[in-house]
Amino acid sequence: MKKLHVHFAFTLLTLGILLLGVNLTPLFDWDELNFAESAREMNLTQNYLYVQIGFEPFWEKPPFFIWMQALAERVFQSHEPWVYKLPNILAGVIAVNWVYHVGDRLGKKMLGAFWAVATLFSFAPFIYWRSGIIDPVFNLFIVLSIYQWYKITQANLREERSHLYYLLVGVFLGFAFLTKGPVALGIVGFVIIWVSAARGKWHEIFNWKILLSLFGLAAVIGLWVYPLLQSNGAQFLEEFIAYQLVLFQGQIVWHNQPWFYHIVVLFFLAFPVSILALPHLFKNQIMDRNVEVWSLFMRALFWVVLIVFSITTTKIIHYSSLCWWPLTYFGAYQVYLIHTNRWHFPKWLILPLSLSALGMGIALWILPVAALADPLPDWLWTKLDVFTKGLLSVKEPWSWTSLLPAALFTFWFFAWFILQILGRKPHAGMLFIISGVVALSSSIWLLPPVAKLLQGPLTKTIQKETQKGVFLEAWYFKTYALYFHGNFSSKDFDQLRPEFPNAQNEPYPQQSARRSHAMNANNQELTKVITKNNFNADYEFNRKFVLEKNIGGYLLWRKRPVQP
Repeated sequence: MKKLHVHFAFTLLTLGILLLGVNLTPLFDWDELNFAESAREMNLTQNYLYVQIGFEPFWEKPPFFIWMQALAERVFQSHEPWVYKLPNILAGVIAVNWVYHVGDRLGKKMLGAFWAVATLFSFAPFIYWRSGIIDPVFNLFIVLSIYQWYKITQANLREERSHLYYLLVGVFLGFAFLTKGPVALGIVGFVIIWVSAARGKWHEIFNWKILLSLFGLAAVIGLWVYPLLQSNGAQFLEEFIAYQLVLFQGQIVWHNQPWFYHIVVLFFLAFPVSILALPHLFKNQIMDRNVEVWSLFMRALFWVVLIVFSITTTKIIHYSSLCWWPLTYFGAYQVYLIHTNRWHFPKWLILPLSLSALGMGIALWILPVAALADPLPDWLWTKLDVFTKGLLSVKEPWSWTSLLPAALFTFWFFAWFILQILGRKPHAGMLFIISGVVALSSSIWLLPPVAKLLQGPLTKTIQKETQKGVFLEAWYFKTYALYFHGNFSSKDFDQLRPEFPNAQNEPYPQQSARRSHAMNANNQELTKVITKNNFNADYEFNRKFVLEKNIGGYLLWRKRPVQP
């Protein structure tokens, strides 16, 4: 089959699978709703220079991913979840085709094919290609930049011109910076230093052509920074850089986790590549000389990301998602070696593979079983906090289909495991198919009821109240559902009396820790407050607000009538 035909087939397969049922799962709070709301506000205000939330500056993120979402929203004139997930879906299509291309350039079309399947069908990557968070696009730019440096190494070996590759290193790195921030510079820089030290090729860094990389980086970042500085001044950039330092230093307490957090996350969520890749992560098990250098880049990327984000105390699941790229590569290479009969499936891998599968299976079973159990056992119910009990108290009945992902995974992996133990040697690539089918079925039958359980009552309340003209505030808990599902506009704030009013003609709106319009609103009947059900109202709050209704894990409060 011609390469063009393979790319066409992979494009259709990836698009079809990633779009299938993608709209069934709503956008999750916080991150997905955060970015979607920023894109919605960007189009509403026609302000494309910096990111906003609640029509205030959102210092944390540069705008490129939000630009992509805002463009999709304008093109399709829709606020459906799939619109905000479209950038990642398209990134998934590019990624699947690109890894096949890399395999072909390495002289291993079958390796490229296995890598493409691993990239699409490994459990966590599959879920993330169908999400509305920044990381899939950010990670793609990072790997594209690293690949250009790999091409520099190959051009130097063949004594070919490498000027374009140096330039493209900076260009892709610039787009990574515009997507998520300066962490891109550190990751790519550490990988290049690691590989240069291992190969003893420092001249590739200390070369005048590195100026081309710096030029490409500066040119792309300048697309955002220059017009921003010209029209709004430096405040946004200063606050943006300050936040990145706070993030690295781990001063965001609710994201602090132990050092081994990402190891556990990768071990279970990146099934099966997290296990298949193990023989190649610690020492060189490469059996093809023409892939040694690229494998060195992938190994360096894995350890740089894992070490850096294990050192930082601020930890979120997707911080280590960049590790999925080397994991899918080495997992695919392991399958490629087995497929070409140059290596057998290592028996010692069966134990960690079984442990990873066991963790996956338990997670897939426990959610629907707990939701379908009515009531929950007393020993479990008594251990739950007040907020969780509130969410479960208004749960809608779950369908038996929510058990399908767990049932499919248990049956297929158990069958593969038994055949492996009996020496029948089932193809290791079947693990990718098992993972992909289970991930797709989870997206269709498991994630939607989970989202409805966690967010359904809150979303319905926000939509119902704001449609009546009520101005809602969330007090003492963080949510982006309020602005997005409430369809707020900047005029909603202009019509109220803010506790922290903005000065006239400021380049940026005043940013406050919490808006307090509800405390002194002009129209008391159209102002309400939402809190979690574990909120302890003090005397001052009770004097001004009265409970209107309980909405599961949340409480809706209205203003007390003013006494004559």
